[in-house]
Amino acid sequence: MARDQAAALIDAVRRHVDAVLATGRDRYGDAETPLFADAIDPVAGEAVAYDARDVAPDRRRRLSNTAVQQEFLRTLVALGRLTGDERYRGAAVGVVEWVFDHLTGARGLPYWGGHVAYDLDADVTATNKDGPHELKFEYPFYDLFWDVDPAATRRLVEAFWRAHVCDWSILDFNRHGDFDGRSFGGRDPVDRADEASDGPWNRAYEGGDVFFWGDGLTFVNTGSDLYYAAALLADLAGDAEPLRWARRLARRYVETRGETGISGYQFSQHPSYCNGPEIRGDRAQYQFAPYIPGDHRIYEGTLFRPRPIVQRRQLELGARLGDRGAAFATWAVEELRAWREAAYRPERNDFEPMLTDGFSLEGFVVRREGYFGPKGRVIGPIEADADFLWAYAMAFRVAGDDVCWRTARDIARGLGLGDIGSPGGDGAALATDPDLADVRAVYGLLELHRATDRDAYLDAAASVGANLSEARTADEGPFVDDAGRIVLEDPTPLALLHLAAALRDDDRTRLPTPVGDRRSPEGGV
Repeated sequence: MARDQAAALIDAVRRHVDAVLATGRDRYGDAETPLFADAIDPVAGEAVAYDARDVAPDRRRRLSNTAVQQEFLRTLVALGRLTGDERYRGAAVGVVEWVFDHLTGARGLPYWGGHVAYDLDADVTATNKDGPHELKFEYPFYDLFWDVDPAATRRLVEAFWRAHVCDWSILDFNRHGDFDGRSFGGRDPVDRADEASDGPWNRAYEGGDVFFWGDGLTFVNTGSDLYYAAALLADLAGDAEPLRWARRLARRYVETRGETGISGYQFSQHPSYCNGPEIRGDRAQYQFAPYIPGDHRIYEGTLFRPRPIVQRRQLELGARLGDRGAAFATWAVEELRAWREAAYRPERNDFEPMLTDGFSLEGFVVRREGYFGPKGRVIGPIEADADFLWAYAMAFRVAGDDVCWRTARDIARGLGLGDIGSPGGDGAALATDPDLADVRAVYGLLELHRATDRDAYLDAAASVGANLSEARTADEGPFVDDAGRIVLEDPTPLALLHLAAALRDDDRTRLPTPVGDRRSPEGGV
């Protein structure tokens, strides 16, 4: 029965991928390329406008943004490994080769990400905000990149750091970087002698206090992409220096912790627009500080803004790198435990919105227009969705932490999945027909199965996976979004392949490690 379901899932993903291969290739403009459109109308068999990363001002361009398509590249490789059909991996390799050869700037950065993509009709790059380089919660498929071209991959990661780090001595960086060494964001132009050196890693680091006024916005969405890239390069190349810098950068967020143990979303302050260009400063200070009594540090970096995707990447690094990556796993578990102890409410299955010192922001009414919402917005609780289940379950699998298991147990119950039982699985009483169709729940249950080898979790994952497949499939065709489009950033196909591998009792570590999607939790600041 399990093998039959696995075969059905693989067939469903194969239909989806075959549809993309048949209709999603770039055949527009004057130049045909091996690139794929970001979104496809499966009925018309044509690329459609889809701008997932704020690239085109009018949002009407048919784009190929390789950063958006990383989970699809992983799907191609995973499908090839499960079926033995090398066509699928070959399609992924073709994209990476073309990007390295034709869609990469002089520094080594691909034209992709937050504000740049390839316009399929015009055969040029499309851009917004003057085309800065930006990766936020993307975590590219560096293993494939390295297989295709190690030198280009090294150059990419090193250029990523060079383009974004403003001050290496304190690791001030900006989410926006420059592709070609122009002056950007108030910084000096790139030193070409440094660009030609053996690498960016031979620099002095001093550290020092966090929440300094810096030149960049040190958001963890880009910061985690930076340290993930450096750590993966260290593993792939056998080079210790990128890993040293990865640990330093990850630790900067740890250094923002106070008594609660909760880290900040950023570790610096920046004079940003608070309410139009006339008022500049720390945007949280502007909107919150005048109305919060008492002695609290109120910065953008002291708002509790949990993003479990970060802790999953840290846990991945800890498991992959062994002793060399132990700090990443430790920091992830500490963070998840702090969320539990300071903010989680199991009876409501949510997290209390707060400052990272524990001061509650629940019910706070925003009194000034600004970055964190319009005047009159009321701050509500943070939903403990399946993204958190996945992170806490993974933390138990990687670190064996019982507090993380207990939190996963509470969240699973809150999501309607039933009782996962005590650590290890004793006493589990999972729902036989859960009303949930969520990629992240599939992965969370698969983590529990991998940690315990208990079939109950695999059965529950199979039930959620069946719901997911049914909800996302168009007339036994490809997987589509709510608008009926095939979207290449959709994490569904890869999740179903991981489920199929588990049902077949295959080694899931043979498949690319999933990232999931970039959705933020509902609620909070």
